[in-house]
Amino acid sequence: MPTKNQHTKWSKQMKTLLIAALVAAWAISPGSQAQTKDHPIPRIAQKDGRYALLVDGAPFLMLGAQSNNSSDWPATLPKVWSAIEYLHANTLETPIYWEQFEPTPGQFDYSAVDTILAQARQHHVRLVLLWFGTWKNGSQHYMPEWMKLKPELYTHVTNKNGELVDSPSPFAQASLDADTRAFTAFMRHLKEADPDRTVIMVQVENETGTWGTLRDYSPAAEKLFQSAVPAEVLKAMEKTPATPQANWRDVFGAEADVDFHAWAVAKYVGQIAAAGKAAYPLPLYVNAALRDPFKGAPGTYESGGPPTTCFPSGKPRRPRSMFLRPISTCWIRPLI
Repeated sequence: MPTKNQHTKWSKQMKTLLIAALVAAWAISPGSQAQTKDHPIPRIAQKDGRYALLVDGAPFLMLGAQSNNSSDWPATLPKVWSAIEYLHANTLETPIYWEQFEPTPGQFDYSAVDTILAQARQHHVRLVLLWFGTWKNGSQHYMPEWMKLKPELYTHVTNKNGELVDSPSPFAQASLDADTRAFTAFMRHLKEADPDRTVIMVQVENETGTWGTLRDYSPAAEKLFQSAVPAEVLKAMEKTPATPQANWRDVFGAEADVDFHAWAVAKYVGQIAAAGKAAYPLPLYVNAALRDPFKGAPGTYESGGPPTTCFPSGKPRRPRSMFLRPISTCWIRPLI
């Protein structure tokens, strides 16, 4: 005959098994499966050479409007929603600020994200969120303050004269690591907090590149510039160097500086995007400042973006997980 202690132990084990069974049953319940089925992750679909954005499993025509760069705060959102209603838009593009999201290292504040999610649902509007991380219009102004206070670690671009420029260096490993961690945390939170798929796309960074210098001339950057061009760049640009040791100037001539900077920036952003995509595979895209087609010499546009000189035969090359939305100074152009 079991003792009192044995009976108590057996009862606790049975309760634990019962709770585990109930949790498992809920997880595979029709309601849970229906939610996943009714709200699949948005994606870009391709068929017969055509593309479509699928939301809730069906093609979605985005009638979008973008808020001002500094409008994603609770006090300003009421004006944003009234404008969306006036325009009869079904989607809002609005930024998420890294400096607000990670006010102290490793401590993430989800309040702004959760506020915009809740209010978008109340207004029956979808969201495209813009990650203002390392770059915003060529500068690092939306980096957290704790990073801005350590420029020796989170370094800026260096110009030909050895002066620091108001632009983040794509060779700053500490900045890349920090942005990757923050963006991954942001995407992971979206996955958990947005089962209804209110957010249908995310923009990674904003107008990456640099004004005031063609590229980074820091010792680390200069060493790479004088080294052999990476094989993947040669293949993508359809270039055959005269020698295997040919450097960027040898291969790209007058456009070498801007092509080098574009490669460095793209490699930096691509790593951040890949980490975020692994956490939550929403469609991701980047935007870019374009050069003036009539006076587009290097130095007249934001270096580090994708001008047509960076593409063989004018055809963009980009990671498969992303697509490009080019923009000019004043006009947003269609998604491609």
